[in-house]
Amino acid sequence: MQKSLFGLFTAVLCGICVLCSIQAFQKKRYGLALLFLLNAVTNLVNSIHAVYGVLF
Repeated sequence: MQKSLFGLFTAVLCGICVLCSIQAFQKKRYGLALLFLLNAVTNLVNSIHAVYGVLF
């Protein structure tokens, strides 16, 4: 139960990071946008690991 809640929380954070990166790309802040996209990928990997228990 705790793992699935953590997976859901990190998936929500992944969505927030994608939205923030879109805003940063629109304002031509490419470094910040890439940082948000890297964080989104990390959150996605963490959510997969929390739900399924394996990385790949």
